[in-house]
Amino acid sequence: MSLAGTVQALLDDTLAAYPRVVTLRHQRHRWTEPLRVAVAGRAGAGKSTLVNALVGDRVAPVAAPGDNCTVWYQDGSGPRATAYPRDGEPFELPLTVTPDGPRTGQIDGDLVIHWPSRALRQMTLLDTPAEGASLDDADAVLHLTPAARPADLTPLRAPQQSAVARATPIATVLVLSRADEVNGGRTDAFVTARQIARRHGRDPAVRDVCLRVHALGGLAAATARTLTDADFETIAHLAALPRTDTDGALLSTDRYLRAGLPPDLLHRLGLPGVRLATVLVRTGHDTRLTLAGELARRSGITELRDTINRGLVARTEALKARATLLAIESALDGQWTPRTDALRARLGRILAEATEFREMRLVAALPELPVRFTAELEAEAHRLAGGDGTDIPSRLGLDEPTGAPAMRRRCDEALLRWQVLAEGGTADRRQRRAAAIVVESCAAILDRLGV
Repeated sequence: MSLAGTVQALLDDTLAAYPRVVTLRHQRHRWTEPLRVAVAGRAGAGKSTLVNALVGDRVAPVAAPGDNCTVWYQDGSGPRATAYPRDGEPFELPLTVTPDGPRTGQIDGDLVIHWPSRALRQMTLLDTPAEGASLDDADAVLHLTPAARPADLTPLRAPQQSAVARATPIATVLVLSRADEVNGGRTDAFVTARQIARRHGRDPAVRDVCLRVHALGGLAAATARTLTDADFETIAHLAALPRTDTDGALLSTDRYLRAGLPPDLLHRLGLPGVRLATVLVRTGHDTRLTLAGELARRSGITELRDTINRGLVARTEALKARATLLAIESALDGQWTPRTDALRARLGRILAEATEFREMRLVAALPELPVRFTAELEAEAHRLAGGDGTDIPSRLGLDEPTGAPAMRRRCDEALLRWQVLAEGGTADRRQRRAAAIVVESCAAILDRLGV
């Protein structure tokens, strides 16, 4: 039986033993939905800006709908808002779409914004109201913080205390959300910010609490996805002016505004983003599409979206299984029944046997193994464990359609190679453990091919 089937069977039996636990009933419904990804962090960390960048539209409300309101973003046929008050029945909330984003009324509860978006077909985004808010409704988390200091990592440590959390892959991506402010906001800020993110990603204290670390210039990322012809014409006009006219004006916000430059562009891109966009146009990115593409790449949103798609969305089944097992564990810990011990034993077997969980941990750990595989072997391990996609052709590195016999031969060759490494072909214990997981992945591929 698949991981999803095994976990859902355990959920059904746990519900029979704990019929009054509402969170377990909610888990059944969650299996029919897209992946739920929470955008978390302190107020002002740039959560709404990241939502706009991921959706590719100005979808986040212009004014906060409430201090304690979680805003859910779901795919829909057209823009509309549904309020879920803490006391009372859901109701449609008036939604006014403006050039700066939608406007809604205040609500004490949750707000669901339905918005037509290809990104939202794959995942539902939850913009949490403040740091410390419950993330139980989420399958994965994007945690925004300006830095990765120990105090900034504290909110990520508490959820790792449960047995399920320790045994399953970490479902949090850490986003350093002020990449454009590094180096005083100079045009090389984004490059330096990526280097800082990679350095943090090699820190064991950081790797213990997150799947990846990304640097993001949120304003540049959001504007890159929504850059209009008028925006481009304004930037091109700035780039065409003599540098003696623009360089001084781009030193500070006050000088920018005193020079009579467009305030809307400053609001959307920020001063570092305006500097960068101007330089990019001067150096050859002289169409709207090429400028938008380079802004997206430099901002970090392209890399972040790749991590979300390959590391989270492609692993939707495993992450939903993880969330369900956490809910089951909480129910079992809350009250003993005559069936509790048997249910707990089944939960333990799932944690011990689920290849999907070990694969996710391996893909995250491969770049940081103390003793590295060769580049070719590391790339193959990453691919076979589903790092480039969880379908069989992606795991086997096949770009063209191939029949099952050819895929079996290719997988058999990889299986033999990794069995040798797992059984003593390498001297390092952690490498042998990693190789053993790749062997499991190959065996799972052969099983799916009907061997």
